[in-house]
Amino acid sequence: MAFLDKLGELARTAADKANDGLEINRINSDIVIQKGNINEYQRELGMYYWAKFVMGDQLDEEATAICDKIVKAQDRIKELEAEIEQVKADREAEKAERAEQKRLEAEAAAQEAAERAAQKAAEAAGDVEITDADGEVGRFCGGCGAPLAEGQKFCGACGKPADDVK
Repeated sequence: MAFLDKLGELARTAADKANDGLEINRINSDIVIQKGNINEYQRELGMYYWAKFVMGDQLDEEATAICDKIVKAQDRIKELEAEIEQVKADREAEKAERAEQKRLEAEAAAQEAAERAAQKAAEAAGDVEITDADGEVGRFCGGCGAPLAEGQKFCGACGKPADDVK
């Protein structure tokens, strides 16, 4: 069962990494597009300035508008890079949460196994008293497991003496 759990965890991890890779590639693609836009805007700006330079004119609003496009593209790149960091941080948080859940499940399983072992050891010794989740004590026959009433001397199901209840 632990092997299947480990295999399932590996499959989830692989799927998460694949999804993260796809998301990061999509975001990186957007970054490349924005960088391409910047290059195009810079080329436009360069052509514009060159034409102005050749003509001997001063810069005007169009040059400022092109510069604004470059600034917007740079801001978008920063947003996209922040998204990448958020995707990575979210994945790390999920991984830590799964590890903590696994640890808690392992602790609970170990506790349950210890309780079962203690109960089996007590049952092997004869009639036993068992405390349930509400703290109520019950007596059970060590021979057949039938419940025993308080003060009962013999098991009503198998007839075993109930004197040596621990």
